[in-house]
Amino acid sequence: MIIRAPEFTETKRYFREAPSATRSLLNESSQALLYTVIRNQRPDHVVEIGTYKGGTSETLCRALQANESGTLHTLSPFDAERFTANSQCWPSELQDVVQYYPMTSMEFFITSDTRKLAFDLILVDGNHDYEFANFDIQSAARRLTPGGFIFIDNVSQAGPFLAATQFLTANPDWIDCGVQPLSTACERAFDRSRSNVPFTDFFIFRAPRYYTAGASPRNFGEIDWADAPVRGLRLSLAGRQRAGTLRAQCILRAFSDARIDELIGEAVQTIDGDTTEVEIAFASPIAADGEFLFYRVETWLIWTGPSPLRLATAPTPF
Repeated sequence: MIIRAPEFTETKRYFREAPSATRSLLNESSQALLYTVIRNQRPDHVVEIGTYKGGTSETLCRALQANESGTLHTLSPFDAERFTANSQCWPSELQDVVQYYPMTSMEFFITSDTRKLAFDLILVDGNHDYEFANFDIQSAARRLTPGGFIFIDNVSQAGPFLAATQFLTANPDWIDCGVQPLSTACERAFDRSRSNVPFTDFFIFRAPRYYTAGASPRNFGEIDWADAPVRGLRLSLAGRQRAGTLRAQCILRAFSDARIDELIGEAVQTIDGDTTEVEIAFASPIAADGEFLFYRVETWLIWTGPSPLRLATAPTPF
């Protein structure tokens, strides 16, 4: 366990005495834990929602720089002046691994989608109202790589706590990385004893190492598409699974200056559990009629079975 390792005590001491200690709202245990997880995980892309003075950003960058790989994407609509003033004093090797975005998390996730970015670790530490925290957690989870981490700070406050516990209840295949069982009871709006990660105000959730589909419609996002029909979907399952029924839909959207066409292809197929490669063909391929500037395809799955359907990769239209 990380927090009980002798090396972790030394890591905490470093961050207690580091220059970033006066600029971060996280204590030394929280900074040390983030640093250690990043050093072990070796992520390509880390996101920090809520930059403030950049103290925590500096901690995250130190881990990435020590790994000699990875980029920190830190964002806040209000902290450009504060962050720039502090980050300019960092060693150049830390400045080289950070990108600051003076924008909201919604703007950032939209921007990152256009760049086809997926993230390995996301720290949710922005606006602590329930509605904002819920959006950040849900949006982070959708863009996280399999096996990636979400660190949710300030769970002593009702907003992040309720958003986090409701997310975990709705997604039981996610792993709660706390060292004690997580309680969903909320008898007080503010409660410093809620975190199940000692000496922090965190919940830490880890994504399953596969994609899942269940009884609620699962959206796998939009992908760019060529001027060609969509004939069906290919699925790679994460090992043999119990039988069930899969309902698949692809929505083809064609965009021009004058109009947007929206066409739906769908199919229902029983999966018997004896195969890991599945091809689902639509009864009729879908294709836009006319000239358009660009096309996108969005995939949805609904699975009825005794357990969630596990996918090794996201579905691939063909």
